[in-house]
Amino acid sequence: MKPAVLLLAAGAFAFVFLAGAVAAPRLKPIMRDWKAQANQADLMLSGSTPYDQAELRQILTGMVSDARDIEAGITGSSARALAVKDRFSQFEADAAATLQSAAVRDSARTRFQRLASDCRSCHDALKN
Repeated sequence: MKPAVLLLAAGAFAFVFLAGAVAAPRLKPIMRDWKAQANQADLMLSGSTPYDQAELRQILTGMVSDARDIEAGITGSSARALAVKDRFSQFEADAAATLQSAAVRDSARTRFQRLASDCRSCHDALKN
């Protein structure tokens, strides 16, 4: 499995535990979908499969929408809830930036790496 996909999967898994009761029931199926979609995107962006701008746009549009839904569903004002909400807000912004750059594969690939970094940062936060 590609490193970016592994990082997205690890980050997705970490979000489930970080969110706890705040949003966990909704996160598991979304994260499973994101993992599969990230794998598709990674294959296109790495050149392993033909680049399909329309497919990448569909994947990223879904990620942006899902991140917004998750943010909206996180209630509470605890530090934990706010941290999770902030992480999904950053993910949404990075997915939207990747979507904006989808016309050029190399630009999209660079932006997509930021999404993997978002997942890694959550995973790293849980280690500490």
